[in-house]
Amino acid sequence: MVPMMKKMILTATLIGGLAGLSGQALAAHHAPPHGGCMPGGPGGFGGMGMPFLANVQLTSAQHKKLQAILKDEHPDFHADMEQEHQLHKQIQELLATPGKVDQARIESLQQQIATLHQQHEAAHLQTAIRIHDILTADQLNQIRETEEKVDSLHEQLRALTAPPPPEDDKK
Repeated sequence: MVPMMKKMILTATLIGGLAGLSGQALAAHHAPPHGGCMPGGPGGFGGMGMPFLANVQLTSAQHKKLQAILKDEHPDFHADMEQEHQLHKQIQELLATPGKVDQARIESLQQQIATLHQQHEAAHLQTAIRIHDILTADQLNQIRETEEKVDSLHEQLRALTAPPPPEDDKK
């Protein structure tokens, strides 16, 4: 019964996290035009290396600079996602074809996927660096403190949900 409860808790946590991601992404898309907080966290700027930006109060000037950064040219991630989907589909087709698997072709497709991922990470990092440069030292410290608190809470959650030691170790 206890392992089932842990699975249920893990499932609920994952579903809640995914729901939060989509909600934050939506909030980031519809950010307020004034100098208020900008959405962040795992679904907002967190994926760009600036987690918890939502917890920082931006000035009007910072907000305008942030909007300009976000409006700059970005790679077409939708097209890249479609390309990645097609690459995965090709791998699946190779794996579902009778006969010897063309490992060289699969490795080539995997390399193309890895290249797309590297390009996304590089673009996200450049955006995060530009965002970093418009924040004050106090704002960056606030972000770091929030990250530390969240990391501590994650450690506590892992400790609470860790499986019990085997019966042999309880002696």
